[in-house]
Amino acid sequence: MKRHAANLLLVLGLLLAGSSALVVYLARTVLDEEAFATRMVSALDRPAVSAFVAQEIADGVVATNRDLTGVRPIISAMAQSLVRSAAFRAIARRAAREAHALLFSKGAEQVILAMPDVGVMLRGALESVSPEIASRVPVNVRTAIEARMDGVMSSRVLSLLRGVATVRQFARSGVLAGLLLLALALTLAPRRRQALLDAGIGLLAISALLALIVPLGRAAVTGAIADPALRPVVGELWLTFVGGLRQWALGIGAVAAMAMAAVASVISPSRLRDLARRGLDELTGRQPTALREVLRLASLLVIGAFAVTSPLDTLAAAAVIGGVLLLALTVYEGVALVAPAGNLARPDDGPLSLNPALALGVGTVLLVTAGLGAMAVAPRVRADASVAAAMPVLECNGAVALCARALDDITLVGAHNAMGAADNPRWMFPNQDVSIPVLLQKGVRALLLDVHAGHPVQDRIKTDFQSEDERRKYEAAIGPDAFAAAMRIRDRLVGEGGSTGLYMCHGFCELGATPFDSALAELRTFLVAHPGEVVLLVIEDYVPPAEIMAAFERQGLGALAYPGPWKRPLPTLGEMVERGQRLVVLGEHITAPVSWYFPAFDLLQETPYTFHVPGDFSCRPNRGDVKNPLFLMNHWIETTPAPRPSNAALVNTEEALVARARECRRVRGKLPNVLAVDFAATGDAVAAAKVLNGLAGARPPVVPAAARAR
Repeated sequence: MKRHAANLLLVLGLLLAGSSALVVYLARTVLDEEAFATRMVSALDRPAVSAFVAQEIADGVVATNRDLTGVRPIISAMAQSLVRSAAFRAIARRAAREAHALLFSKGAEQVILAMPDVGVMLRGALESVSPEIASRVPVNVRTAIEARMDGVMSSRVLSLLRGVATVRQFARSGVLAGLLLLALALTLAPRRRQALLDAGIGLLAISALLALIVPLGRAAVTGAIADPALRPVVGELWLTFVGGLRQWALGIGAVAAMAMAAVASVISPSRLRDLARRGLDELTGRQPTALREVLRLASLLVIGAFAVTSPLDTLAAAAVIGGVLLLALTVYEGVALVAPAGNLARPDDGPLSLNPALALGVGTVLLVTAGLGAMAVAPRVRADASVAAAMPVLECNGAVALCARALDDITLVGAHNAMGAADNPRWMFPNQDVSIPVLLQKGVRALLLDVHAGHPVQDRIKTDFQSEDERRKYEAAIGPDAFAAAMRIRDRLVGEGGSTGLYMCHGFCELGATPFDSALAELRTFLVAHPGEVVLLVIEDYVPPAEIMAAFERQGLGALAYPGPWKRPLPTLGEMVERGQRLVVLGEHITAPVSWYFPAFDLLQETPYTFHVPGDFSCRPNRGDVKNPLFLMNHWIETTPAPRPSNAALVNTEEALVARARECRRVRGKLPNVLAVDFAATGDAVAAAKVLNGLAGARPPVVPAAARAR
């Protein structure tokens, strides 16, 4: 009775420990969203995968512009280079996260790996080779690789994975419980050495199963693919996710080998040969009972069918088994060297034997599960690559060191009234030298914008006012001279206007206006091309938050917006980059109920912003609680209505900015997080931020030739 209980506990412990170990592995590679995304991105290092993705990009570009057919080899070569870039891997990581969420959503029958902005990145890559070809590549090309799960068995596999996801938190406990059951079985067993031998055989079977899953599963999954060109891609993906089981198998096999060697060290070599021969006879000779004969034939069927259909994988499996046996032999000989046979024998121990029920039963069940099970339930995956027109990140905001620091622990260069640029001939009284794309290229990472409602009339944008009180508020904000000029222009605008839209204006859109959607599109292009950059927007909003949100969603920026939390410690820049949440959006007025649109002065504290001479600069509190996490230092000379670049040349020097920032740290107990300046391209604001960030020796941002020319 005691022997039967020990055997039952031994089998239960082996099954629980083995299955729980497999769940733990799945939890670390497939079930966890970040781990899944990381492995999907690492798969791009495999030549078959990167070549396939590059091919789909090239096919998609040519499909959207058939006139590019003649230069397809150039596009293919650049697409291959693009797939290896940090920018592409950043969007691939984001796409993998979204695909993972879809895979584990209830009722999902397909997984779509959608990678937008491919056209933007490919155009940038082609610029250095052929600007003419680059100009013909549509910017709104996106690649989508769709995997449909067809058939009853595929649905069962998906259901199984989702079920495993719900119990993964118990997997580690399952491994521990399985090991405890094994220990209890060894304690109860009347013959300890025989029980230890049985446990070693069981662990060896688990080790073989985990190792065999790699080649068996690969053969099963690739064999289910109808498209021959896609088979190597799926095979490489299988190895990316499952290949680590080999190391797990090696570890468990080593434990099993040591357990068996401890027993084998007291057995003569002739006895061991007899045991091995008996084990081989169990597999090759006719069995005395019908059940054992069925198991033997099933094992032979699996081995034979697998060898015929997948000879290379059969050799790999044989090599794994041979390696485990050699490891066991090596440990046995090593133990026997220091503990000669017979010196550990106990008088009450009978002769050891190979337990046929355990060895053949566990081995056959596991082998059939690995072979027939994988072949039977492997999902029939049909991957359709569709294209529609519509290297890990090593630096954060230009420096590796900043990846470990949070947003409230760094300094950004900010552009005050960033929408008004001197290079826009229709903008009166601009606050900046250059437009938003060039500001971003030059190192500005905080944009202070005003957004209004307006509608086109003739060649101007007419501001939509809500009340006369609002007019008076604008007059106070921009000064009587600018107000009078705006009203003169406004009075000349006659006729019917177009539909109302969102425009970036400073008070009156009549004095200059830029479509908000256009600026957001340019911002998205920058963020796509620079996957390690975190950008802050502070919006002085005069439109409902729903309209702000709609504009962000139209331009695909909602997915990049940081959703919080704002409790200290804030996430590091590296974590924000890793999550793809690199755009922080604050609004000065009403922001609810948009989840990623935060009240600016619930998070910002600032200095005053009306200084008429440099001697007026002050660090005293203005808007926002002094306990707020982000500190905005307003640093420009007020000359309403027309800001003067000559003043910027005076106060935007590295020395002036660093000195004032350090004075504000002394007064406020915190270094400024945003240096908001006029004419950010004038002076040394970017250099000052590097000094304040402790990066004085950091390399400057790369500015394209077109931007330098401006």
